[in-house]
Amino acid sequence: MALVAVPPRKAIFLLVGSLAAQVAYNPYSGYGVGLPALPASGAGLGTGRLSAAGLQVPLPEQPAHSAHLTAMQADFSGYGRSAHLQSPTQQGRFGTGGLQNLQLSFARGKGWGFSLGLAPQALQGYQGRRTLQGPVPLQYQDKTEGLLSLAYLQAALRWKSVALGYQFGYLWGTYERQQSLQTATQPLPDYLITQLRLNGLQHRLGLMWQDTLGSHLLQVSVAYTFSPSLHRELTYTFQKNFSYTNILLDTLSMSQGRWALGPQWRGGVFWQRSSWQAGLEAGYQGTLPDWQGSGLVPARGRAAWDLRGGLSWVPDPRSTAFYKRFRYQVGGFVAEPPYAPLRWYGLTAGLGWQFPRSPHLLFLALERGWLPTPTLRETYVQVSLAVVFRELWFVPPRIE
Repeated sequence: MALVAVPPRKAIFLLVGSLAAQVAYNPYSGYGVGLPALPASGAGLGTGRLSAAGLQVPLPEQPAHSAHLTAMQADFSGYGRSAHLQSPTQQGRFGTGGLQNLQLSFARGKGWGFSLGLAPQALQGYQGRRTLQGPVPLQYQDKTEGLLSLAYLQAALRWKSVALGYQFGYLWGTYERQQSLQTATQPLPDYLITQLRLNGLQHRLGLMWQDTLGSHLLQVSVAYTFSPSLHRELTYTFQKNFSYTNILLDTLSMSQGRWALGPQWRGGVFWQRSSWQAGLEAGYQGTLPDWQGSGLVPARGRAAWDLRGGLSWVPDPRSTAFYKRFRYQVGGFVAEPPYAPLRWYGLTAGLGWQFPRSPHLLFLALERGWLPTPTLRETYVQVSLAVVFRELWFVPPRIE
């Protein structure tokens, strides 16, 4: 494609200012870098997204689990959102699918173990469209998408019923916002494109106590994530399309700096008796800095918290009837994300199936979520499939 000369900056800023004045209202302005992905294990996806209170699968949110569990876990998810605004001319949709979590965990018999894996930390994706009537009808479209991921290596030591773990992680992510403007006389739209890259290191400590009390198994878990400082690189460009081969590009701004995530506390309790399992956990993240920059959707940082809980029931794991060997799961959560001025609700349900004459597990989970605000009515559905191989606990429940 041909690249033509850069026009005077005054003309570009005049166009940008005019566009900003026309489309200043953005119902997603509070979403910032994106909603937290609420990471969870394969079993946790069906039990309210438990991520620190164990349900017999490896959990990246609690490094101490590496001391007692040997397993390989892979989660695959299909994800779809449908947002409904008060104005009938605006709507947002987002969908994705693919590998969501991957973890390998290797526990050794002498009281130590390690894990490595990948997990999403935050995500965003919306598409809004407005048709502005007037002397010159305009069609405006705003698309945003982004993903913040974590690659980690964690190790843990165990002494009797207590385990201590440390996680070393590398965070990296991309964010892209594409705004387009087109009139009835334009063959192709003009674009304002924001591209942001984040990367940095993260450190997490975990402490866990787990033991059997008669016919019960009890686990108490606490994890602390240090505040990571991420390198932030932002470019904001304008693209004028005269034709498919005649394109004008200009960089409006470039910047580099640091951006810090708030420290996070997470704790949970897990209880098991006979064929029942239950978990309850909560998390708190310190106030994050404001999310701002040329071309970014501005958002004010705030403290975030969440509360999650779930149940799992296996009627008879030794039964010849396959439906009695299923793990029936239900759960729910409520969360206040760090940027969005809303409260997020979700209900989950799942099925877990243990392979015949094998410790391997297969999980299928369904989640229904709501994000209600005065200007935004959003619901979504997520379907997840998880596989866990070679499950092994370091303190087996004393259940006959």
